[in-house]
Amino acid sequence: MKKKVGLVFLALVLCLSIVGCSGTETISIGAIPQDPSVEFYTRMVEGYQDGAKEMGVELDVQYSNNNVEEETRLTEAFISQGSSGVIVNPIDSVAIAGPIQKAKNAGKHIVLTDVTPEDDPGATAIVTSDNYSGGKAAGEMMMEMLPNGGKIIMTKFKFSSIAMDDRYNGFQDAIAGSNIEIVDTIDVDGTREDTLAKITPMLSKYPDLAGIFCSQGDPAIGCLAAVDAANMSDQVTILSYDVESEVAEAIKQGSAIKGGVTQFPYVMGYEAVRQTVRAIRGEEYEKLIELPVLPVTKDNVQELIDDQAEFLKKYGGYDLAAGK
Repeated sequence: MKKKVGLVFLALVLCLSIVGCSGTETISIGAIPQDPSVEFYTRMVEGYQDGAKEMGVELDVQYSNNNVEEETRLTEAFISQGSSGVIVNPIDSVAIAGPIQKAKNAGKHIVLTDVTPEDDPGATAIVTSDNYSGGKAAGEMMMEMLPNGGKIIMTKFKFSSIAMDDRYNGFQDAIAGSNIEIVDTIDVDGTREDTLAKITPMLSKYPDLAGIFCSQGDPAIGCLAAVDAANMSDQVTILSYDVESEVAEAIKQGSAIKGGVTQFPYVMGYEAVRQTVRAIRGEEYEKLIELPVLPVTKDNVQELIDDQAEFLKKYGGYDLAAGK
């Protein structure tokens, strides 16, 4: 696995209004993550906070709560309040074009985390994951766990997202030509509750179901609850795209969630702040950082639980301290 970076850009900014150039004002950054009830996003926020503390800048975090209109409103609010830059964790790959353009029109830097835009009018930087490779790794894992093939279901996020599309495509490309058949896909809102409600009737519809690929971590917990309630935990193998604490513990305990692939939201958040600050200060920064997505099984899950940054360094070759 490897880190992919885009061309190194030199920020072109008016330095008279920011610390580091004139030394008269503090850099302030507004950050807009998605959902405070999902650990993936709270981990990302921890990265924002630690990055801001390390770099000595002010940070204001306001969640969009999975509401595209609120995401746009918050972007406008941060701009009007005079924030030096804005970091957005986009909900929708198409809708984010609006906030990007608003930031550009105001002469503000805007950095995206996790989700990439479909038509990018010019985000300052993007910090994301190699989602296609991650989806492919998940597909390869499913084939290993279902050597004889079988029927599976795939959960999908209901919003338009290139990051999600990449992981779906990677997964499907990996299992192409195998005896694994995707018999149904289910659109969910990213929560365990919605997933539980929607996957439960599918277990009756497909009594011979062999597996479920969950494109997010919280839906994997919802699928686990449904499979356990149906007494199918010995029959159905669940794989999760994202391995946060609950999913990691479920893998460790030998539940129906047999493994998954993990992103590194804390690192995304930290790097987003680092690149934003560099851009504001007129320093060289990375236009694109694409972090690896790494397989997690019962054999190595404890290492992930103990230290995500060290796990990323050991298995993905990315050193957060060095920024590469």
